[in-house]
Amino acid sequence: MATRTAQAVEPLLWRASLSTGSITLADAIREKIAETRAHLLDFIKLDEPHPHHAMTLAQWRTPVERQSLFAAYSDHIYRNQPTMARENKPLLSLWAQWYVGLMVPPMMLALLTQDAMLDLSPEFFHVEFHETGRAACFWIDLHEDKHAGHLSAQQRMESLVTRALIPVIDALEETGEINGKLIWSNTGYLIHWYLTEMKPLLGDEKVEALRQSCFFAKQLSDGRDNPLFRTVVPRDGLLVRRTCCQRYRLPDVQQCGDCTLK
Repeated sequence: MATRTAQAVEPLLWRASLSTGSITLADAIREKIAETRAHLLDFIKLDEPHPHHAMTLAQWRTPVERQSLFAAYSDHIYRNQPTMARENKPLLSLWAQWYVGLMVPPMMLALLTQDAMLDLSPEFFHVEFHETGRAACFWIDLHEDKHAGHLSAQQRMESLVTRALIPVIDALEETGEINGKLIWSNTGYLIHWYLTEMKPLLGDEKVEALRQSCFFAKQLSDGRDNPLFRTVVPRDGLLVRRTCCQRYRLPDVQQCGDCTLK
């Protein structure tokens, strides 16, 4: 299905070509990324020493660190409108689009193209934040999940949801400023877009099967509610975002080209 991009991170996510050949899992993933979207390697570092100021989820989600990041981002977004009343909901929505938008595409590429599966435990992910407070680079300690090599593509996507995404979105919901459903809506649209981008690697049939399991199954295979359920919906023959991401409420931030409010 045709789609348009998740625009908050689109300048960073468009690129393209290398070969196969793997020594370590990190090498194999790095080579696959270089083969398809080499620019992703600018903000995904695999098995490289992380800067001392990069933080794990457990570190940045503490109230003091989290508030410091959001305050810096708010100051950046409202820098040209200092007297304008600040709205935290759209601000956190856009902050989350940066975070999830930088992390998810390379993780999908790693999970869906490699036989071995990387361990998605949050303690192996260090995030370097930009001076404006938003995510800028992920430094990942690569560990193979020895118990997950046999998992299907659907189960690997579910692992991405349960182990990498739910903890992050829970941390943002803890602020009391945003409902996690809005972030899941943005995330579902991003995943839908990137599945389309992966068709040359996975084939139409596999991509459509993943779309069905991601967006039209009410429950995950472990029985938990699927937070991606109907985050994109059919409309006029296309799958489109279900809800507005609210970014239009922020000053000097361009409205999405396919905003649901149009």
